[in-house]
Amino acid sequence: MIAGIGTGKTMMMLAKLWRLCAKYPNSLVLIVRKEFTDLRDSTIKDFTTYFEVGINTEKDYNFPNGSCMMFRHGSELAVLKNVNLTAFGIEQAEEFETDQEFTFLRDRLRRKNAPLRQGIIIANANGHNWIWNLWVNTPGKNFEAFQATTFDNAHNLPPDFIEDLREMERDAPNHYKQYVKNNHDITESADLILSSEDVDMSVALLSTAMGAPGGAALSLDVARFGDDVNVASLLEARGSHRFEQTLAEGWQGLDLMVTTGRTMDLIHRTKPKVVIVDGDGLGAGVVDRLRELKQPVIEFRGGMKARDERKFFNRRSEGFIETADLVKSSWLKLLDEENVKTQLLSIKYTFDSKGRKKIEPKEDMKKRGLKSPNYADSIMMAVAYRHRISSGLKANISQLPRRSKGYIGRFFNEDRRVMRGGMS
Repeated sequence: MIAGIGTGKTMMMLAKLWRLCAKYPNSLVLIVRKEFTDLRDSTIKDFTTYFEVGINTEKDYNFPNGSCMMFRHGSELAVLKNVNLTAFGIEQAEEFETDQEFTFLRDRLRRKNAPLRQGIIIANANGHNWIWNLWVNTPGKNFEAFQATTFDNAHNLPPDFIEDLREMERDAPNHYKQYVKNNHDITESADLILSSEDVDMSVALLSTAMGAPGGAALSLDVARFGDDVNVASLLEARGSHRFEQTLAEGWQGLDLMVTTGRTMDLIHRTKPKVVIVDGDGLGAGVVDRLRELKQPVIEFRGGMKARDERKFFNRRSEGFIETADLVKSSWLKLLDEENVKTQLLSIKYTFDSKGRKKIEPKEDMKKRGLKSPNYADSIMMAVAYRHRISSGLKANISQLPRRSKGYIGRFFNEDRRVMRGGMS
């Protein structure tokens, strides 16, 4: 079954395999997922919830009639060379880059206890990959495919979820095509968090229209590689809930003392209410040294848990989506600095298997030939702690009801047209 999100792929596969085990005694069924954490947190959790049973320490469930369902992840398959299976299932099969694991399991379908031996895969569309070749393009005589879009199952899904999907067509078009419309022509579901129009509009906002200056947050993204730069940004509160980036300063050089000294100079010059430093990699040393100098520094680690774990993959993902929401709503005026604008326009996001927004890692951006987005990360970290410098609105716009968000967007679109006309 190759289908969009919310079509019941996992439930149908598990129900079919459960029925097979119950009907034919001494069946042996293997359910596979590429990564162990996904197997544990998603597949096994769904299984125990649907059937109200538990599994043993070996990740097996044993039926009273002698049948057994085993749960394993990709790297464990090598030790199962002598197993004889009645059936197997592969969840999120598109996570496997080739048909190697599928073919390995197909070779194991030789148990004699049942009249029919089956291999079942469930997957999302992911371009013209091995699944597309075997089941869609030129399917073999023993291969049967079921396909569906999310909207084919709309009658079983919450109305507000369906409404949000329709918004996604505009907000994340590639993800929408691949994961909702089941489009096989999309191979990269990532979307940019901001458009050039969004960034240009933000830069064009008038400082006089943003509100009176308030407290400031100074953030520092520390370089990790030789050709990267350390970047400091200053975010000033304007009025009760708007913000303006007033500084973006970068310098090369990985010497700990030089970086700490430059940071101390910025603290003395800008007098921020809060200082945030990237604590990953070499940044941890800067954090420690600043604390030795009695500076109350917040250590930011992008991989730590998001405040809203249901919506965001990690803290870095949450910070960038919050930054994009502020820009799109004209609550954040960006500095007219080329590195800031260029790097923010290179940040992509996608969704993980739990439906949480996930920002592309710096390492993957390097593979695309891009430099580490230090300028973008610097302003993102300041935004992540904006509540420390403003006593106004503390909720981020992504947490507002969809209708409220739309109203706010229309309101500030009017505001921006006035500002672009030269009026405050």
